[in-house]
Amino acid sequence: MRKAAIGLALLGALLMALPAAAQTGEIHILVDGILRGDPGDVFNVHTEVVDESLIGATCTGIASTENNASEHPNNDMIFASGGNTAVIPDYEAVANSTTAMAGTLTLGPTIEVSVRLGGAGISSGGVLIILTCAQPEPTTTTTVAATTTTDPGVTTTTAPPVVTTTTAPTGTEEGETPEGGVAAGGGSTASGGGGLGLLMLALGASAIVGAGFLAMKSGERTTRKE
Repeated sequence: MRKAAIGLALLGALLMALPAAAQTGEIHILVDGILRGDPGDVFNVHTEVVDESLIGATCTGIASTENNASEHPNNDMIFASGGNTAVIPDYEAVANSTTAMAGTLTLGPTIEVSVRLGGAGISSGGVLIILTCAQPEPTTTTTVAATTTTDPGVTTTTAPPVVTTTTAPTGTEEGETPEGGVAAGGGSTASGGGGLGLLMLALGASAIVGAGFLAMKSGERTTRKE
């Protein structure tokens, strides 16, 4: 029972470790075979399809030679992927050695591996390439909403709208007598007829008084003659 429990625990630990190993993002490529040509010739030696989970990842790389005592200086391993290129330079200068990639490679859907020949015009192959890749860390953007703060010490006073009141002029309609009559200061009517009547009445009274006065004087004269 105890042995079975220990065995299950070890199996569980192994299963848990497998996904972690898969998440390292390593790509292994073996380049083998002899290449001959002129110095500077470039040969495509391998096309690697990139797993979708690694597209966009950034990789570093190494090339380890296992070609016995063969040494071919200035041979370069060129990698092209997703419009990016990187080089492991002079990887065959020393037999049974490991050479690191210069720079990094960002992965696209495929990786094209090429060899550029050096002065000897030959590559003996037997090269194991290991690319170690990692996806970039996700970027988190935090958006802070704008806030408006009103100073409690500031009082805003809004003036009420100005109301204009139009009052009709006081007066009388044409032909009406103002309240209180002429004596009360009501003024004349619109036609002026009332004022003219009063003037005529005053003139008539003066004429009557004048006529009476003249008659009295005439009578006095007549009596004195008799």
